[in-house]
Amino acid sequence: MIHTMKMYLPIPYQDVQELNKRFNIKSFELNKFIEGRFPGVTMSLSAMGKGQWKLSMFIDAIELLNKPNIAEEDYLKMEGEIRKILFYLFLHSSAYDDHVLQRIDYRYDVFNDNQIIRQLLLDIYKKTTRMYKRQNKILGYIDKETKKYKPYKTTVDHTSGSIKSTVYLKNEERIAKGEIPKYYEKDIIRFEVQLREDHMYYQERNGHRSRKLWEYMKDDIYRKYFDERIFSIFFKGDFYKIDQARKIIYDSPLSSSYKRKLIDFLKKVSSYDVSTPLNNMSKKTLNSRLEMLQNLGINPILIPKNYLNAPSIIINPLKDFPIYKYK
Repeated sequence: MIHTMKMYLPIPYQDVQELNKRFNIKSFELNKFIEGRFPGVTMSLSAMGKGQWKLSMFIDAIELLNKPNIAEEDYLKMEGEIRKILFYLFLHSSAYDDHVLQRIDYRYDVFNDNQIIRQLLLDIYKKTTRMYKRQNKILGYIDKETKKYKPYKTTVDHTSGSIKSTVYLKNEERIAKGEIPKYYEKDIIRFEVQLREDHMYYQERNGHRSRKLWEYMKDDIYRKYFDERIFSIFFKGDFYKIDQARKIIYDSPLSSSYKRKLIDFLKKVSSYDVSTPLNNMSKKTLNSRLEMLQNLGINPILIPKNYLNAPSIIINPLKDFPIYKYK
């Protein structure tokens, strides 16, 4: 469920002074002082003005709880671990009551020990829609030194200033950085939704939910965001080569006209990406085609015919994700 999170906690200046005195450190030395004491946690102190300070915390929930699969039932343990840190620093944990959540990363990991299939899926996901709800597809970056474009090797992003939806190969990402994959990252395809501060502020301002960790650690909220921000971009349905998809469509009860239209739609998507058919149809018609394919269990992105060692069918890695029930 959760991977990482960021929050800040208002701290009275008196508590900051007492901390500095007790540990004989300066405020800016805090993170170095506690380094390694609390797994997966980095933090810093800074002044907010008018005698108020804040403690900023970045938390890798998996490292802190020493548990790869974290769910709503783990909230009290998570709160307890954060309060332990605060008590160690300030001899009380009341600051947690006023914490403000600034970012949270939801994750869903799928194990696949076939490297060819993992890379094929990533290449398929490069053909997703170019934009969804202001989230632009990002397939690379500009190198700061060479000023040249470099494609991502392990990642497909759809990002805006408030939300990022990502699929990436965790094992390959670690190795590319010269790091050793952890046991729960080996051969993993990771789907991730990152909620940023602007989004959380908007949700609070409009009365949907406060910027508190307990609001965002609910299983239904996790499923809701995946339903909206992962399935709407990466889609449901299994992946097929054109011949297999054509057979399913022709065996369906759809009219002959719609069968032809769906096959033509798949070919247009295959030529570039899911946004390509918009050159010749409205967004409403595109969504209708996507819905028809979903009802047939077909992902709109085909397996390339000439992809080396590619199978004819790939089961959607998101197939076992728990369904969100709209309330």
